[in-house]
Amino acid sequence: MSILKFLQSVAYKKELRSQLRLFIPFLLGQLCATGMGTVDTVMAGLAGTTEISGVAIGCSFYWPAYLFLAGMAYAVTPTVSHILPSKNFSLMEKSLFNAFLFCTVVGLLVAVLLALSHLIFAYVPSDEKMIEVATGYLYFVSLSLPATVIYNVLRSYAEGLGYTKPTMYFGILMLVLDIPLNYIFIFGKFGMPQMGGVGCGATSCFINILCAILLYVYIKKGKFFNSFKPKDHLSSRFDYKLLKQFAKLSLPIGISRTIEVACFSVAAVILSPFGPTVVAAHSITLNVSGLIFMIPMCLGMTITIRSAFCMGTKNWAKAYISIKTALTLNLSLFIIYATLVFIFRKNISSLYTNDPLVLAMASNLMILNCIYMLPDSLQCFFLGVLQGFKDSKVIFIGTIVSYWVVGIPVGFALAWGLFTDKLEAYGIWIGFIFALISACLIYSTRVRHLFKHKKFPKLLAQSYM
Repeated sequence: MSILKFLQSVAYKKELRSQLRLFIPFLLGQLCATGMGTVDTVMAGLAGTTEISGVAIGCSFYWPAYLFLAGMAYAVTPTVSHILPSKNFSLMEKSLFNAFLFCTVVGLLVAVLLALSHLIFAYVPSDEKMIEVATGYLYFVSLSLPATVIYNVLRSYAEGLGYTKPTMYFGILMLVLDIPLNYIFIFGKFGMPQMGGVGCGATSCFINILCAILLYVYIKKGKFFNSFKPKDHLSSRFDYKLLKQFAKLSLPIGISRTIEVACFSVAAVILSPFGPTVVAAHSITLNVSGLIFMIPMCLGMTITIRSAFCMGTKNWAKAYISIKTALTLNLSLFIIYATLVFIFRKNISSLYTNDPLVLAMASNLMILNCIYMLPDSLQCFFLGVLQGFKDSKVIFIGTIVSYWVVGIPVGFALAWGLFTDKLEAYGIWIGFIFALISACLIYSTRVRHLFKHKKFPKLLAQSYM
């Protein structure tokens, strides 16, 4: 079937509507999450340079821990979507219980490590007040980390059922609460002590615990979820086999997300000797890239749900339609946002800085950013498909190879001129592009292999047993 006939087909239009119903709430929820980060940064900055610096140091410890745990919890989505077509709700509840148990135990261990991470500061010569803010911030976010894990598991459960509106609802709620609570805790209003940057951590702690409780009640009492509860009472929900399967799926996904983020942190370190102008231009470009990344990321999450659902019925033909539809949507949106960034690259850069040198470099880096966006959107798409197929082993290997065997070495060599003139930030971004092209090749080759041979990955095959 030609692409034009496919786009005119009833199957495409039906699948596109299904994917947009999932994608739009995903995107709105992610926009709210990003908005919270912006609010924290701005309000901590209003409290003073020391406060925002302390929060930044605390975040550098918190975000890798959060991304690892959120990546693990996200494995609940394909697990639930895969079971959904069979209507085996007893198996679904047992799978959810064992996923919940595993994620909570790991979350508690990570929370303890995060709470103790401030001990590292004793060996690093830094401003005493700044370290005090970072330590206080870490105390509060580590306290709420188990609740954050519970929230992400429950949210992933709802998403696995194809119900992404809670992601949007709770994203909006978190953002609405974030502004007044930050104001109260940071500046000491309504009888609260003035906490400065530590108040950002206190706000996050309160919101995370509250939303975990509210989402639990929402799922427990919500009419939508009643039809997915098992009719018979389960005598025992613990199942070592299911727990082991979930661990094999979730750990590689969680580690992969952490490894990916670490790559960008290392890139900033590589560029630091080149001075503030280079680092600032790189940071601006990376920030814009991160904002745009929400679109392909949410599309990847959408195709994870759809492909997992199709594999639950072992319907390769339907899975192919879902994947082809997602790819056309992915590329269409890429053309729109990449074109807009290219045309308005100078205007976008000027929102961040007035420095002419930084502005010029950032505007040029935006061109590389537009090129970077194509393999980035494609790797999100193929990654989403593989997550739906529970092919976490390939995801893990692909992440290590593409970012740490290809991306960082190429970026370092070009930035520092090991084989050419020093390209500085341009070299790092070329390295990023090579990393994402490598990821696309690895993931797409695997997807083609699975469809060509109609072969289930090992973890997915075990789910049918």
